[in-house]
Amino acid sequence: MINNIVLVKSPKNSGVEVSEVVVLTNKAMKLKSLSDCEVSVVFVGRKRARDLNIKYRQKSYIPQVLGFPMSREKDVDGIIRLGDIVICTQKLKYEAVFMGKDQKVILEQWLLHGLENLLI
Repeated sequence: MINNIVLVKSPKNSGVEVSEVVVLTNKAMKLKSLSDCEVSVVFVGRKRARDLNIKYRQKSYIPQVLGFPMSREKDVDGIIRLGDIVICTQKLKYEAVFMGKDQKVILEQWLLHGLENLLI
């Protein structure tokens, strides 16, 4: 049985629906055949995204998605805490308009990409 945990941190004014993020992240985890895993999805603004990119990757641009892997091993409670996926909300909104796609479609792609970053 697939038993995954999705934690979401999103500012109230981000325009991102937490329930939608949970559904899309679970879908991405299912595509990767992951079970008994926990993933945190954190939505940040441009400044925070850039600051994280500078601090951890020594890159000075604003990223779309960052992945911070934590573990590939089961914890004592049987859960694998994969790590954090960080998404820049302004970049998400811009990309949806620029590409002429629904924001949900872009978010789904970025969540899958972020998940792949955690599995490297």
